[in-house]
Amino acid sequence: MITATATWPGTAQVSRSYASLVAHYTAMTASYSRFPALRQEVEEFLAGLPEGPVLDLGCGAGRDAQLAAATGRTVVLADVTPALLTATATRLASRSAVCCDALALPFRAGAFAGIIASGVLLHLPKPYTAGALEGIRRVLVPGGRALISMKHGGKDGWRSTDDFPAPRWFTYYEPEEFASACRAAGLRVARLDRSTRKDWFTATTEG
Repeated sequence: MITATATWPGTAQVSRSYASLVAHYTAMTASYSRFPALRQEVEEFLAGLPEGPVLDLGCGAGRDAQLAAATGRTVVLADVTPALLTATATRLASRSAVCCDALALPFRAGAFAGIIASGVLLHLPKPYTAGALEGIRRVLVPGGRALISMKHGGKDGWRSTDDFPAPRWFTYYEPEEFASACRAAGLRVARLDRSTRKDWFTATTEG
């Protein structure tokens, strides 16, 4: 397992929170049963990719990686939480698992045809977003795409919920605000969609 160093101090707390609830989080998110619209979003994204491997950045319980692999894609799992990544890689029988922070991607330029970043960049404060987006652009092949899921309409800060009773940092963007951040990082925004999933939206970007 390759390891890179996290570059925002708060990431350590986010990682500890996920590590404390690995079994619980996996039970909640390992399938699309609670997120039926998300499956369609990911399937449409995968269908539009050029040939090549896919990175599931912030893979969590591996739901999206498993779907991508089922289409015949080579998939790399990446997550900042070692315990969660190990559990997911074991469950999916994946040998391609990289423990890294979204701000320190240890991959060569142009390594991936597609990147799925579902609910991961929202765990970074806004001053760090540009670095994460620039990293995504760097590791995409020319014409490669990233599907980035974010939330809108909330107040930035640490929060916990009944479903996830450990603190995580959340950053909220209005969709066009996030699209502007993507463009500033050198990504072209091909689609910007408000999801039917409550306060989520997705940005489909090209490198």
